[in-house]
Amino acid sequence: MTIKEAEERTGLARANIRYYEDQGFFSPTRGENGYRNYSEEDVSTLLKVKLLRQLGFSLEEIHELQRGEQSLGAALERREDGLERERRELDQAARLCRDIRADGADFYTLDARRYLDRLAREEAVIERDRDPVRLFPWRRYFARTLDLQLYSALITFALQLNLRINLLRMQEEGGTLLLTLAALAVMAGAEILMLHFWGATPGKALLGLKILREDGSRLSLAEAAARTVSVTAFFGGSLLLGQLPVPLCALAGLAMLIWACWQVYHERPLFWEGEGELYLEGSTRERAFWENGRNYFRVAGWLAAFAASIGLMVGGHFLAARPPHTGDSLTAEEFVDNYNQCMAFAYGEENLSRRLTVEGTFEDVERDDGTVIIQIMENDQLPDPVFSFGQGDGGLNQVTFTWEYDSGVPLGDHQIYMISIPYQKVYTAMRSFLLRRLGEREINALYEALVKAEGNLHNVQDGVEIHSEMRFSGYYVFDDSSSLLAEKGQVQSFFVEFSMELTE
Repeated sequence: MTIKEAEERTGLARANIRYYEDQGFFSPTRGENGYRNYSEEDVSTLLKVKLLRQLGFSLEEIHELQRGEQSLGAALERREDGLERERRELDQAARLCRDIRADGADFYTLDARRYLDRLAREEAVIERDRDPVRLFPWRRYFARTLDLQLYSALITFALQLNLRINLLRMQEEGGTLLLTLAALAVMAGAEILMLHFWGATPGKALLGLKILREDGSRLSLAEAAARTVSVTAFFGGSLLLGQLPVPLCALAGLAMLIWACWQVYHERPLFWEGEGELYLEGSTRERAFWENGRNYFRVAGWLAAFAASIGLMVGGHFLAARPPHTGDSLTAEEFVDNYNQCMAFAYGEENLSRRLTVEGTFEDVERDDGTVIIQIMENDQLPDPVFSFGQGDGGLNQVTFTWEYDSGVPLGDHQIYMISIPYQKVYTAMRSFLLRRLGEREINALYEALVKAEGNLHNVQDGVEIHSEMRFSGYYVFDDSSSLLAEKGQVQSFFVEFSMELTE
């Protein structure tokens, strides 16, 4: 039978029938046209729920009776006791009415605090079940926030694996705005399909939300598209305004979100919600969201999904940062490719002016358009570092980094020379050569020990021997431990040698 026939058979409004179905008291079948078919058993269940609700039973108590967790006789006995208490309360209320009337009070002279009491009315029980909209605005907001985060993570991970995008540099250079736009576009397309086929997105499903028509059927593609485009434009616009470096734009974006939450809190429809749409979720007036123990698992699932999306981006960052060649047998060409790609990942390909060659020297970077980037420095007379490679039976087994300089004359009054200790070059060389033998943690620990020892370190572990020696004269530390400024009136010289050798 149709829902209209079920209404006639039970005397319940359509909203009540849909509400009791949403609460899990019965599950009607669906015909080929997608509409529900209500059976005699469904009608019988509705009549029982209606009767028990009129007797004052809560939905949870009716669920327990339906599941057989308590007997009807015991439940009725407890309800009789409750009704007796209510009868006494009603008698007390009747006496209170007589007392107020006897006092001759009118509306303006009534001492409400003296007589105030709460009276229960059986007719109000079913009436409260008619309204299925019991949404907390934060659940809708955080559901959409999780969806956007998931798509952002997937797009970022794809860029990291295929284009070796540096997540940290992307955030520093304003790439977050472009990423948000891309995620909004992907989210809009995916949400249209998800609402049409399942009625929910990942964020909504985790927080127990579902969007259906009033008759319980799912939205059509056109309805889902109209809804999704509107809400994505609103939600995305508020987020993008908040990212602009203009305080008024940030306040406008925040105001838009607050307005939407305020509308939902007061159960007012938003402009993207079509007529006949229905939000369904798992809380009731009698049992709020946090009173249902299962909903704590929903929140935990939301937090886990959000953390997993961040973990995906962090994992993608480390995968993108790894040298492309980490096999057991490494050639000089592969080491050079590792080194150049790791430096490009750290600083950006567009910012590199010099590139290591297989001969161990550095050359100017030439762009595709034929231009050459030349780094102009006051101390451009400093020589380039030099790499040397040692070959063994299993391929490259030794890499040495050497950098030395001697000015021969003291620094002039109008000359200012600054150099940076080549820790980044050394670290990049370590990762480019040693990741086939040591893990990330071991390499980071060796690098930290090298910096702590001010560049002078000798270490042998896991078949790898590292020797580092750094000497600087005529310089003093400037700003931080890796920048050195030349002292006037003194001769500047330095010697840096860092070597790695596989001993096994």
